[in-house]
Amino acid sequence: MKLLLRRLSTEWPSWAAVAFIALLPFGRLSEIPLSLFALSLPFVARSADHRRNLRRAAPLVLALFACFWLPMLASATDSMNPGKSWSQSLAALRFPAAALSMAVLLHAPSARWRVLRWTAFLLVFWALDGFVQLLFGNDLFGITMHPDRLNALFVDKYQFYGPTLAMLSPLLLEYARREWPAWAWSLSFTLILGAVMISGMRSGWLSMAIVLVTYVLLMFQRENRELRRTMLTVPALAVLILTLSYLASPLFQERLELTRAVAEGTGEAIDYASSERLPIFTTAWRMYRNHPVNGVGVRAFPVAYMIYADEDDIHIQKSGGVSGATHAHNVVLEVMADTGTIGLIGLLLGAIIAARSWLRAPPARRQDAFPAVLALVLVLFPLNSHFAIYGTYTSSLIWFLVGLWAATIRPSVLPGASATAGR
Repeated sequence: MKLLLRRLSTEWPSWAAVAFIALLPFGRLSEIPLSLFALSLPFVARSADHRRNLRRAAPLVLALFACFWLPMLASATDSMNPGKSWSQSLAALRFPAAALSMAVLLHAPSARWRVLRWTAFLLVFWALDGFVQLLFGNDLFGITMHPDRLNALFVDKYQFYGPTLAMLSPLLLEYARREWPAWAWSLSFTLILGAVMISGMRSGWLSMAIVLVTYVLLMFQRENRELRRTMLTVPALAVLILTLSYLASPLFQERLELTRAVAEGTGEAIDYASSERLPIFTTAWRMYRNHPVNGVGVRAFPVAYMIYADEDDIHIQKSGGVSGATHAHNVVLEVMADTGTIGLIGLLLGAIIAARSWLRAPPARRQDAFPAVLALVLVLFPLNSHFAIYGTYTSSLIWFLVGLWAATIRPSVLPGASATAGR
């Protein structure tokens, strides 16, 4: 028992990080481990060694948070839903605290490797659970498939299943690439790809396409010979899993036919292919034009939508005139509509700060940070359809990944050292 308590006292940050991922399907429960990290910051800062690590991580975390938070604060001053904007802005203060605690408590390579290992197992399980639900109508826990989409453990929040698998896939793929045999990496990629495809969420499809392109580019680097051999099997396996997914999933067939409509080129076809997102995009642009400085207010989009949407807006009609869209479904348009030009400048500055930090890091640290950084790119890729980035789910995911990235900025890894040292 003493040994178990001793291990728990040193390993709890890793298990808290794994718990965050594990609890994502269950609503706001994932806030518990993130809040635990945030509340730990004052205690973490009491140690001189921890303060040194804090000073190394703070410039990146606080600069990114300023780009994210100051526009939120500015938007709340004349928000169309001031209560929501102010509460969301103040609640966001937990994010840098959590990210900084993670940067310190997960700075040891062995701690982060534990997070990657168990996250990899979780993602493989989620993917298998989705296939079980597709084949038998119920997943391994008896959860019935949602009428609209594959949902697995995400139950009513079915729209999060496929995209979340896709966005977190780099954590699995990097662990598999470095630890598992080459065939296991190919199998992992194929399994995740298949689960994302049968989920029917096309934002997940695009994310997986970005992952595939990224690994194809990595394949041509000299130090990635083993990946080159592995990648040769991916096209064949991908074709096989896509064919089987198409044959087994009417939902996949339907979403594929929906996507093909964009080839017609007409406004009606594009609107149909985008699942009636054009009215949302148009209304978001209208909000920005009317509130160009600081937007309509963070999370005030639903209120503003009822004012700026067309009279015959399809989303308002579907609700019986009660409500419309809840967010812009695109990161750039959401930032512009909610926080205006101030938010857009913050988004661009944040991208520049992140890119400079990444490019200036030694190669070993870039390799160490790669899974979290690629996952961040997938979450924020501007040409994809998005969840609300100012919403709790996406914001928590963003700052969790920032915390994992910041944990790699540490003095214990020298240029050229192994990214997996100390496991």
